[in-house]
Amino acid sequence: MYDRRRYLGTFAVLALVLLRLVIGWHFFREGTQKVEYDGHDGELRLAFSAEPFLTQAKGPLAAWYHAHVPDDHGWRQFLATPRQNVPTPDEKPAHHDWYTRIADDWRATRDEVKRIPSLTNEQKQQADAVLEARLEQLADYLSSEANAITEYRHELWRLENWRNSPEAGAVPFVDERIAAKSAETAGLSARWVRDIRAIEAKYHDDLRETLTADQRNEPQTNAALDSALADIRQHRLETINTVVTILTIAVGVCLLLGFFTRLASIVGALFLLGVIASQPPWLYDSIETMPNIIEFAGLLVVAGTGAGRWLGLDFFTYALFNRWRREEG
Repeated sequence: MYDRRRYLGTFAVLALVLLRLVIGWHFFREGTQKVEYDGHDGELRLAFSAEPFLTQAKGPLAAWYHAHVPDDHGWRQFLATPRQNVPTPDEKPAHHDWYTRIADDWRATRDEVKRIPSLTNEQKQQADAVLEARLEQLADYLSSEANAITEYRHELWRLENWRNSPEAGAVPFVDERIAAKSAETAGLSARWVRDIRAIEAKYHDDLRETLTADQRNEPQTNAALDSALADIRQHRLETINTVVTILTIAVGVCLLLGFFTRLASIVGALFLLGVIASQPPWLYDSIETMPNIIEFAGLLVVAGTGAGRWLGLDFFTYALFNRWRREEG
């Protein structure tokens, strides 16, 4: 028996095509904006990093997202943690633990460099001198920021108390205050992390300068030095940046052309689901993801209806597939 409810009229078909094209254009535009053309080298370069997105992740999956960005010597554990500002005679500075971790990591890097077989004793001594100079610079910098870091951790302590109060989640005024304080403290540590990275980059440059011109031309020595200075998480982040850029462009192109529409819609929906999961809507201090939720629902509709069959290349792929099935049958 013919059921009109299962029939898509012309208006419904045009609406689905429009939905597919709009979402496809959004993905394509977002993907191409992540790439820039270098006029000097004539090459395309990534102008995008997923680090801010991964760093701001909240909720039960936050640790998983954070694991894909550079650790910066455990700054979340040693710097971005609550501590009440109640001075005591034997209390260590608020940045002490972070400084200790950075110093230990830099010493480990120095030790790896000194293990390079081709280095002379004089070069190893130069590596020691480089480390001591940069540690002194690090200590001076963190000491100059000691008051600001102390206040920052105290504000985190206040925020934690507000979140644990009985009024949290029940009184709108308290939730608004928590959201405002979360936004206020979220970016305060970025400057310190950025400055430490700059000092560390100079430290690595200094270690590279310990090599002679001949050693720099030796592939084995260069590989050993690169390995000693490498950050596994940074390499992982660069891979994520590349994959995200390619994925968004590919999904956009497929939706615009109506080519493998179901697959492209499912991939795009899973990508948006990952974005939504990083900011759970039930958290009162999460970043707004409603536009992503709406687009996620739209992609499910496009996938469920196979909207590429209309005014898309899937008209031909479906015809070829059906023909192949009839021949196989």
